[in-house]
Formats: sequence, C-alpha cells, structure tokens
Amino acid sequence: MQGLADGSDVLVQGTAARQEVDAQAQIPATAHLSLISNLQGFLALREQWQALEKAACTSPTVFQSFDWLAAWCKTYCAPGHGADIQILAGFNNGKLVFAWPLAVQRPMGLRVLTWLSEPFGQYGDVICSSDEQPKLWIAAALHLLRRLNNIDMLRLRHVRNDSTLATVAAQFLVNARFDERAPYLDLTAFASESAYEERYTGTQRKRRKKIRKKLEELGPVSFTRLPLGAQSDRAIDEAIAEKNKWLAERGRMNLVLNCPGHAGFLKQLSRSAEPGLDMVVTEMKAGERALSWEIAFRFAGVHFAYITSHANELTDLSPGRLHFDYSQRACLSAGLSRFDLMVPYDAHKESWSSGCVPTEDYFLPLSRKGYWAGHVYLRHIRPALRNVYYRLPASVLRLINGSVHSPLP
Repeated sequence: MQGLADGSDVLVQGTAARQEVDAQAQIPATAHLSLISNLQGFLALREQWQALEKAACTSPTVFQSFDWLAAWCKTYCAPGHGADIQILAGFNNGKLVFAWPLAVQRPMGLRVLTWLSEPFGQYGDVICSSDEQPKLWIAAALHLLRRLNNIDMLRLRHVRNDSTLATVAAQFLVNARFDERAPYLDLTAFASESAYEERYTGTQRKRRKKIRKKLEELGPVSFTRLPLGAQSDRAIDEAIAEKNKWLAERGRMNLVLNCPGHAGFLKQLSRSAEPGLDMVVTEMKAGERALSWEIAFRFAGVHFAYITSHANELTDLSPGRLHFDYSQRACLSAGLSRFDLMVPYDAHKESWSSGCVPTEDYFLPLSRKGYWAGHVYLRHIRPALRNVYYRLPASVLRLINGSVHSPLP
C-alpha cells in the first residue's frame, strides 16, 4: 500500500510539473523554437552557436561547445551508426539565443532523449543568452518535447548544480536520486607556483619525492605536451588501452572507454577544434619509457581532465600522482582558473581538489513505458544495483563482466 501511495503522489507531482511547464511556456512573440534533427542543420549553426557560448548567462562546459558536439556527430552520425540528433534551437529576431543539444538512444526497447554525445559528455546543460529568460525557454522546449511522437522519456545525467538547467530542474523534471560530486581545484587561489607548492602537507611532499625517485630509477623523468597529430594519436591509443587493463584487473568496465569509436572521436576532435577549445595531450616518460598520459580539454578558462591513465604494470609506483602534479602546475602557468577532475568523486582525487560541485540526474516520462522506466528503474532499481555492484570484490566483478558486454548504465 505504501508503494501505491508513493506512486499516486508522483502522479500528482507530475501533473503539477506539467501545469507549471505549460504556464511558463511563453517565449517572446519575436521568438521561435526549431527542432534540428540532421547533421547538416547542426553544422550550419557553427558561427551562431559559438557566439552563443560567449554570450551565455552561464558559461557552458566543453561538453556543450560546438567543437565537441560537432566532432561527436561526425563520428557517430555517419551512415551506419544511426545516432539520432534532436537539438532544440531557440531564435529571437533571427538570432540563436537558446540551445538544448539532445539525441535519441534506444536502451531496453525504449526511445530515450539524452544529452548529445552521451555517454562521452561528462556534464549536461542548456545554453541560453544572458539577454533571455532561461526558465521561459526551458519550459517552451519541454512543451515541444511532449508533442514529439515515439519518445518515451527524457533522461539527463550529470546536471551540475551551478548550471542553467539546475535553476529550474526541480520545478520541471523528476530527480532520479542519483547524486554525484564533481571535484575541482580552484587555481585562482594560488598567486604563484610556490604558493601552489605550499598547499601540500609535509607528508604529501615526501610522498611525491619518493614517487619521483622510484620512477627516476627507470630513467630521467620528463613531462611533455604532445603536438596534435601522429604523436597524440599514439598516446590516445596507449592511454585508453592501459586504462582498460587497469579497470579489467579490478573487475570494472566503462561505457566510454570500452566504446570502439572512442579513440576515433578523440582523434577527430584533435583535428577539428578551433582556438576556443584547446585539446591537451600530455605524456610522462622515464627515459624512453612511457609512464602516464592525460587527455584533457581547456575551454573558457577551465581545464577538463577527461582521461588520466598510466602504464598498468607500474601502478604500484603511482606515476599518476606525479602526472597530476605536473598537469596542475602547467595549468597554473597557463593562467587557467580551474582544474576540473570531473565525476565521480573518487578517493584518489581528494588531494588534487579544493572543492566539489554536486551533480544530479533528472528524467521526465513522456509515455507510460517511460513513466515506469523512470520511477521504478532509474529512481529505485538502478541506485540499488549500483550500490551492490561497487561493493562486490574484484573476483566476483570479473565473473559478472565476463558474462555481459556492458556495465550497469
């Protein structure tokens, strides 16, 4: 009986949320929303999209940038891949003032709208001009989505609490109760590299010196930013391969790292990004032996540490710790404001961060199947399964992952 009561309450909340959306869905008379569902239509927006990035009321992350999304679309919207673009574009007096990048995925027989570039994009948000009212545009966009045929659910992962969408998500969407934290280091707190060095405790300094001494037994340690092209391509392949080895030993799998097209997407991005998006591939070596890598992006003053990896056979020497130190110092020298270690908040990231931004997952049912998938699976079953999954020993996880082809989403 308790479950029925909870379900009824959710239905009431859902009706209230829909009424709130309908009441707010009044964009200016000079404005209109368009649904862009093909690659050519999206690519035609390049100049306007990039202008909107700079004029947004909340600075978008790299994962909403035109360069990131275009590279993903060129990789996964090619014939045979079947990615279904669904981008909501808002115009006022002919100018792009609102963008909501989405795509259709088809898990478990459902048609689900997710962030465009999911699961590669680590954060999701809408982009809205500072001259507009985001709440009105978001409400109007949701009103349009409800009229689409054959869409079961809107599912939005990793919505940062400092994002534009987060300001209205509680009113319009259902919280999936799947909280994460995105750790970061505030680089503006350090006036110089010596000030950065002072953030370490005596114990931390000794540990880093010990790591470097052990690695130097293999050869002189060097840290290099690789030129994009053949050298970065080789590093991308090695970084992904070694990361997958590290995960496999622990019985883990990763949707992004296991995707066959992932390396191709990153290489595509390295060749297409414009000055606004700076792709950074770094490598640490001992002599001629590669120890560790980082694949990162710098956008709007933020360094996004997308993939960090090390030679799996050298895990006990902790080369990744020294690599993080070099990378953060390089970001400080480059005048960046933030080093984003991204979700999830793992224990090893603690010493490299100064704060966290909470993230939430949201959904909105658009059909009966979507209602049950959201309120039963996303809100209850999925969190429970994940809690069990991450408590299992590596030996059991290896058995589980040997019998399936993908991790829990």
